[in-house]
Amino acid sequence: MRQARADLEAAAETARVERDPLAPVLAGLSSSLGAMVALQARMEASREPLDAKARAEMTRQLVQACRADFVRLAAGQSRRLAVVSGVGAAVLLLATLGGGYLWGRSKEAAEVRAASGVIRAALSEGSTSAQAWADAIRRNDLVGLLARCEGRSVWADPTGRRACAVPLWLDEAPPPVAPTGPRS
Repeated sequence: MRQARADLEAAAETARVERDPLAPVLAGLSSSLGAMVALQARMEASREPLDAKARAEMTRQLVQACRADFVRLAAGQSRRLAVVSGVGAAVLLLATLGGGYLWGRSKEAAEVRAASGVIRAALSEGSTSAQAWADAIRRNDLVGLLARCEGRSVWADPTGRRACAVPLWLDEAPPPVAPTGPRS
């Protein structure tokens, strides 16, 4: 501080010689700095020296204050991190669910388009073909019949294509029979 005051005094003197309007300001800053140097010297002279016990107590209080600030800041960071992590996980979950839904929907639409093409090709032979397919579908539970294709009912031809023996109903299903016997 003493060197800074000396530099300010030299700058003020140069400003006076050059008739700089800031000369009084520099002189005022130099005087202020001189007063602070004097105050610091008086405070240091009147201060009692610290013994080892007082120094240890002051260090303990400083560490305790720093620790409390650290714990307070860490708790705030921990809460923020938990909230950000929770929001991130929720966004990721929603994105995954949405993506899975869209994928399944597009896959189902592709399968329907493929089946529609096969049906359109089968029905292209006219109304007789269309009526035969409609009757076969109405009389038979195709999904249920294909579920029976296991074990001995499945065989393969020399090219490796597999076939299944299931009954294909050509007539209408008989109406359900009413139970006979006494009712209770």
